[in-house]
Amino acid sequence: MKKLTATITDNKMIRGQYGDIRFGPWGLECSDRHSFVTLTDQSRNAIHEGDTWDLSGGRLQITYTTDQTSANQIRLRLSVKARDDILLQDAVIRLVFDKNPVKHGIIANQLVHHTNSDKYRLYPAKDVKLIGHDGANITVTLDQADGAGRFDPYMYLRDRDDHWIIHARLLARDPVDQVWLRWANRLFTLSAPDSLSRSLWRIPPIKRLLWRLRERMGRRCPELQAVPLNELKSGQSLVLEVTCHFH
Repeated sequence: MKKLTATITDNKMIRGQYGDIRFGPWGLECSDRHSFVTLTDQSRNAIHEGDTWDLSGGRLQITYTTDQTSANQIRLRLSVKARDDILLQDAVIRLVFDKNPVKHGIIANQLVHHTNSDKYRLYPAKDVKLIGHDGANITVTLDQADGAGRFDPYMYLRDRDDHWIIHARLLARDPVDQVWLRWANRLFTLSAPDSLSRSLWRIPPIKRLLWRLRERMGRRCPELQAVPLNELKSGQSLVLEVTCHFH
């Protein structure tokens, strides 16, 4: 019988294993237009003291917990509360799994093989599955999502380098407060004027094309995309809760 082992330190999943499938680290992400908060990489333009983060656009109180609730389940919960009015791109719970022990993934009834496409297969789905070569199966379920009426829940499955990446994500819903149309390369990022970005967003075919274009098309696509942002008012919160089931 396969056994789940997990190392959880300071409410963060550091590493774990189920059957042949190794995973971790897991964490959170949150962005405004110029700042990026993460627990598993390098945050940008963001500093924190305790659970209060100071971003370029304002302050957030971020609470994140990781609990092994049974022999075969781990629950993750994220709360992002605005301390100031702030424009946000998203709020994310992030899970990472090793590539090689996984035969394929499933999201929105689509079977996905790892080709290092770096595509964000993004859907308003409630679960994502990973199927192991050794018969170990993992299902990540979205159990709770509260977008304060301004953000909608999504999940994605991504095949990047030596990993499978699963996100539960809250993204800005229409009508949006701001659209950031950007093109990036290794040296710099160019942003279109806000008035032009807003005008293009009002054209449905262009909106559908540009909405998170690079994410949806993968690494062969230029770093061009439109990213909408919505304002979270002071005192409002975004909440995500997921459970990772091992079976």
